[in-house]
Amino acid sequence: MKFELLPNEIFIEIFEFLSIFDIFYSFNQLNNYFNQLIRTIPLHVNFKNIQKSIFDRFCKFLLSNSDVKNQIYSLVLSNKDTSDQIKTFLSLFSLNEFLHLHSLTLIQVEENILQKLKLIIPLIPQLHSFHLFDSNDIYLTDPLTSNLEILSIPTLSSINKFSSITNLTISACSLDQLFHYLFKYAPMLTYLNIQYLSSYYSYTTNYSNIDFMKAIHLKELIISNFEYKFEDFKLLAKYIPKLTSLKFYGTYDLDMIDANQWEYLIISLLPYLDTFKFIFNYIYKRNDNHIEDKLNKFQTDFWIKQHQWYTEYSLSNYSALIYTIPYMLNSYTLELDSNRYSNQLIKTFNNVKNLTIYHTTIRESGGHYFSNVTSLTILPPKYAYRPQLGTQAIKSLKNIVNLSNLKYLGISFEFKIKDAYVLLRILQEAPKISSIMISIRALEHFAYNDEACEYLNKMIKKLDIYKYHSSSFKFHHQIENFCKIFSNIEQLKCNIDRANDLLYSLNHLPKLSMLKAYLWQISDYDYFYSWFKKATKKLNLLFNINYRDKQETELSIWINRNIS
Repeated sequence: MKFELLPNEIFIEIFEFLSIFDIFYSFNQLNNYFNQLIRTIPLHVNFKNIQKSIFDRFCKFLLSNSDVKNQIYSLVLSNKDTSDQIKTFLSLFSLNEFLHLHSLTLIQVEENILQKLKLIIPLIPQLHSFHLFDSNDIYLTDPLTSNLEILSIPTLSSINKFSSITNLTISACSLDQLFHYLFKYAPMLTYLNIQYLSSYYSYTTNYSNIDFMKAIHLKELIISNFEYKFEDFKLLAKYIPKLTSLKFYGTYDLDMIDANQWEYLIISLLPYLDTFKFIFNYIYKRNDNHIEDKLNKFQTDFWIKQHQWYTEYSLSNYSALIYTIPYMLNSYTLELDSNRYSNQLIKTFNNVKNLTIYHTTIRESGGHYFSNVTSLTILPPKYAYRPQLGTQAIKSLKNIVNLSNLKYLGISFEFKIKDAYVLLRILQEAPKISSIMISIRALEHFAYNDEACEYLNKMIKKLDIYKYHSSSFKFHHQIENFCKIFSNIEQLKCNIDRANDLLYSLNHLPKLSMLKAYLWQISDYDYFYSWFKKATKKLNLLFNINYRDKQETELSIWINRNIS
């Protein structure tokens, strides 16, 4: 059977596993059948973390195939680690050209760009989802269109036209903002996700004796950091009576770990609550002998039999952590001297993708095991001078972390790595690693180990060897050796003292598409800028240079290069 004779449904299912860029570069103009097929599927275009060459190529394709714009249902534009991607895209296209655009996401957008977009976005007839991420200085004073149902914004401000919003994500806000604005002007809200709920964003604390409107349609609430006391949440609960799902992270208040108070609150104020996932972190005195008694009260029939809300807890010298299982966050820090208390045969940490672990806890894990970690950071023991990371620690690490899924490894610059075999052992046990943060001094130990160099050259695409106010390369021969070992590197963050070494790295790392270099010994900024612009004229790159001040004379250079 010919490949193109397979049913359309199979190809459409295959396309779901490919990026939109791969689909068009592979199937467009292949034959008439595929030309027609790929022009019937909805497109979700995500330019986040995309090389500039791919971005430019796809924009050029859109300019010459205007009909494809009608297939785009979602669009993600990002200024993060790019050279004004949002501004560049908007200089080529007007968003109202995308007639079927349902969702728009902007990452690190600038205020002046957003102000211009406010005039255009209401002209997009089907837009119902809008997201602003990593744009903490942006204040959205008015909704962009009355059709919006799903919205993500940095914080609440004096908005009074939220009537169509049903799904809202807020980076940070306060309780009084919820009471005075949100519950009043967003009556149809069913889903609310708040990353930080804190009094830091308050303009008044006089809300306890005022009768506000209730969010009677709100069913799902997520609060990633609740920086109030339990009594404040009790007040909030009065205004969300129909809540069915609550995910909650609370810290430092003793009442937060009082199971009896939670039981009374749920029965009296949240009778429809079906899903309750929480993490409570409490700092206690070392001689507090009653802390375990309080934590064990979450094991009564109300929690276990009536609701099936299972918990376990972990104790270190000065802190207690109790959480529902499985652990709900994708990040976890394995504290020093922490011991886990669990009677459940549940894979507690399956959701954890990002793990931070102290060197001391590698030897004594306290019963923790993480099977799905993709990002691992190893920190040194506190107050230790130049601690060593040896092969025995790596052997013990395998009892805590399944290394086979690991993609990123961060090793604190404080570590002295014993020999090349340490890192080689990790690379052998973790075949998916492509990104490392490590001291350049540690890497230099591996320069004389051919097998380690071969693994580094083959596997590592992204490398961070930056250390504040410290040169990565003291001598020119070091950067020569570095460029040989990492000839396949694609992204690099480092310190480079000498301008000629910076130019050498750009000329001898052929696959390098992104570089963040910090220079400390540039005395004349204007002269350097002129020289660098001229010296790199033929290298097909864009760069931004940030000058800190005359005292430190730091230049941070962000470079993005087209790689064909």
